[in-house]
Amino acid sequence: MLALVIVALLGGVVPVVTGCAGDGAGTAPAAGAAVTPAASSTSSQAGDPQSEVYVEVLRRYLGTPGDNSLPGQTFTHVYVLERAMPGAGDPMGHSGGGTPIAPTTRERITSALSSVGTVSFIADRDSVIVVHNGCAQVRDDGILITLGPLNGDGNRVEVGINGFVACLGATWLTYVVVNDAGAGWRVTGTTGPRAIA
Repeated sequence: MLALVIVALLGGVVPVVTGCAGDGAGTAPAAGAAVTPAASSTSSQAGDPQSEVYVEVLRRYLGTPGDNSLPGQTFTHVYVLERAMPGAGDPMGHSGGGTPIAPTTRERITSALSSVGTVSFIADRDSVIVVHNGCAQVRDDGILITLGPLNGDGNRVEVGINGFVACLGATWLTYVVVNDAGAGWRVTGTTGPRAIA
């Protein structure tokens, strides 16, 4: 495994660029190519492979302090933006609009993650942000998560994610999620740059 790590301080954001040899699972998606993955045996039962991918991404992110950069932190509330935003895994990549996440997909995600915490989908980021002592932060000791679209094919997708807690508490990264025959989708690691604020 080859890894290159570059750390620089830019306006409070510390980008950490890493790259590693893949596990050979599928081919890399074309840049910016959003797709709907083919159903695996588990996701076809639910009828919504997108929800299965997002559940795995959220479970990994919330349960991995090295990814969310908040060791030992548990969140009383997880707020998820109800639109998949291109560039979610890049602190400079947010663009307007996004693609709505279907209500049935949101319901399946909320139900599947009930043991992790209270998950609520929100239409507007500002609805959960409060300012305390000049620092923007998520209300109710929560975290605000922005998911990116699924980029790839029925075997392998990449999903950007941003988690924001407070003015100096945010991370951006992109997960690689593969479809294991008979076992469904699972996160295998990350790809591309990471940033921490």
